[in-house]
Amino acid sequence: MDIQAYISSGILEAYLAGELNEQEMLEVDRVATEYNEVRIELDALRESLLKYAQVESKAPRQEVLDGALKSIQEIEKEKFFEVLDDEPEVRIQRVNIVPVWTIAATILLFLSLGFNYVFYSQFKNTKDQLAALQSDQTSLANRVSETNEQLQYAELRIAHFMSEDNIHIRMDGLDLAPESFANVFWNKKSNAVFISVDNLPEPPHGHQYQLWAIKPGVAPIDAGIFDHNQLVQELKIVRGNVEAFAVTLEKEGGSPIATVDKTFVKGFLKKS
Repeated sequence: MDIQAYISSGILEAYLAGELNEQEMLEVDRVATEYNEVRIELDALRESLLKYAQVESKAPRQEVLDGALKSIQEIEKEKFFEVLDDEPEVRIQRVNIVPVWTIAATILLFLSLGFNYVFYSQFKNTKDQLAALQSDQTSLANRVSETNEQLQYAELRIAHFMSEDNIHIRMDGLDLAPESFANVFWNKKSNAVFISVDNLPEPPHGHQYQLWAIKPGVAPIDAGIFDHNQLVQELKIVRGNVEAFAVTLEKEGGSPIATVDKTFVKGFLKKS
């Protein structure tokens, strides 16, 4: 049995509201006995209903209670006297027992106060509203997280742009991706290279972007692979006479040799 689906079906709420027939009520009892999760959920719902009833304290109309009480009294009186007529010897034993219909009427009164239809509807509405509120809170939390991420990204970019120790190189899109661009920051003191991924297309499955430092007269030098979805990332140390940086699309994990015909963006250092 799919316990979560059973719990989510609403049958436990209907059970507590008295909307099920006798066979269905027995089936819920059986499942609650057999599955601890169902029993716990049923107990939790019952506790919630009782607390809600205490807060609301909405009694049914007096005529409803009077009619129900009268009906129970008549039925139980007949059954009670039938037993006494059939078994005279029981009369003495039962003479001081509180009449069954009085107990039943008391139970009815309690149930009417706590579990009438209006209350059950309000409880369901409150539960639905709570679920919607939790969903809204989750959505809001996600938006806050995204905003914090964007702020962090902006702060990192500003820090690198403003640092006098960094040389800034903007890499613009080539024929493969004309609208793409990214920024490289090369630290003059530590020779560390940072990349700010601003606009690069989603790489195909099994591929990854790789940054290259370009020096005169030699093959492009590997400056590190990077995740195009992350914020400003620190890559490798690059020393020497670098005149440009470029990004190529390589197989996942990177390549020792640049695939030049897969160059997406490229930028040259400004000559001083």
